[in-house]
Amino acid sequence: KTGANAIKFQTHIAEKESTPEEPWRVKFSYQDDTRYDYWKRMEFSTEHWKGIADHCKEKNLVFLSSAFSINAVNLLQKIDMPAWKIASGEVSNTNLLIETSKTKKPIIISSGMSSLSEINEAIDIVKDRSPYAVLQCTSAYPCPPEKLGLNLIPFYRDIFECPIGLSDHTGVIYSGLAAATIGIDILEVHTTLSKEMFGPDISSSITTKELSELVEGIRYTEKII
Repeated sequence: KTGANAIKFQTHIAEKESTPEEPWRVKFSYQDDTRYDYWKRMEFSTEHWKGIADHCKEKNLVFLSSAFSINAVNLLQKIDMPAWKIASGEVSNTNLLIETSKTKKPIIISSGMSSLSEINEAIDIVKDRSPYAVLQCTSAYPCPPEKLGLNLIPFYRDIFECPIGLSDHTGVIYSGLAAATIGIDILEVHTTLSKEMFGPDISSSITTKELSELVEGIRYTEKII
């Protein structure tokens, strides 16, 4: 109902990306003794993912999910996901980049915490097989406005020569609107049903009502441009 084009999830398979000994970086889940337990609780089956993907199609939404293991790639391939999102923490995951690019589907790479050389290395792996895009991303939750890095978007467009967007963790709509004025190709935002919900990403998310306002503002800005 907000007018967004796509919805993106995360596909986690605990035993393929974690161990019971993995320490918490920030203890945000009091019901899980270990981070492994948290990932285990986040798992969906292939049948679950197919149900979500089918529902997205019914609603004319592009279904996407970030894969965090080769097994997750294989699972998402079974339901014919149309493109791949490489999360910031996986930019140096060579095996994941090779496996996703083998499908020849578009790949969206988030740049959070990565140097220019690391982004270039990722692009070198996928560029001969798949179309690709790069998102400016600052890995802070929430991200303060002075660290958003909009100045990098035209710079990335020049040096990477591909579609460029913004992965926004500020938790407000102003960042996406500001990015729209410089002509981004993709905008990714975290969304929540309520700011009073519990979870590690709530502080960096906008509500569905705010998402509607953001989409309306971006469409208006596009017409102006």
